Amino acid sequence: MITSLNSDKSLIDRLKIDDKKAFDYIYNVYYDKLCLYIFSFSSNDAIAEDIVQDILLKLWENRKNLNIHTSLKAYLYKSVYYTYIDHYRLKRKRNDQLETIRMNAINNIVEKDDEFIEQKLVELRAAIKELPPKGKEVFLLSKMQGYKYREIAETLNISINTVEVHMTKSLKFLRKRLIDKGNDFIKLFLSFYR
Repeated sequence: MITSLNSDKSLIDRLKIDDKKAFDYIYNVYYDKLCLYIFSFSSNDAIAEDIVQDILLKLWENRKNLNIHTSLKAYLYKSVYYTYIDHYRLKRKRNDQLETIRMNAINNIVEKDDEFIEQKLVELRAAIKELPPKGKEVFLLSKMQGYKYREIAETLNISINTVEVHMTKSLKFLRKRLIDKGNDFIKLFLSFYR
């Protein structure tokens, strides 16, 4: 591309003086390689692209204060790697928090007596009966009989997309109908079917 942009020092110096061509050169050379690198950890294209775009954007935004003591390549690879690690830790922390909430809800339910649990199950069954016929049929096949969406689509002779629409509407209805009552048992049940 541009022969004067071959050395890291030249690239960084040009970035510091707002040379957009230097940034474009860095973007074109490293974007795909960095995405593949992060994809090898995350197995998720969207996460890889978000992280790489974020790092390249920060490179441009902080160009005036760049102080890179390694090669530009090493700097970029380390930056995306550490950003991915931060992302992974945050995701794991959120999952741990969700698991704690679920375990607390389960423990809460276990401590309740059988009559209380039966009453909540009656409320759930009543709400399921209020679902529109096709939505109820899809919900029961999925959540009570364990059918996969593809199997439901084949059984009912509808598209998988239609199955997804019915499930989304059914779960939304049940959440609104039951969670508005502050029903922890139902919240726990529905939390497994988001």
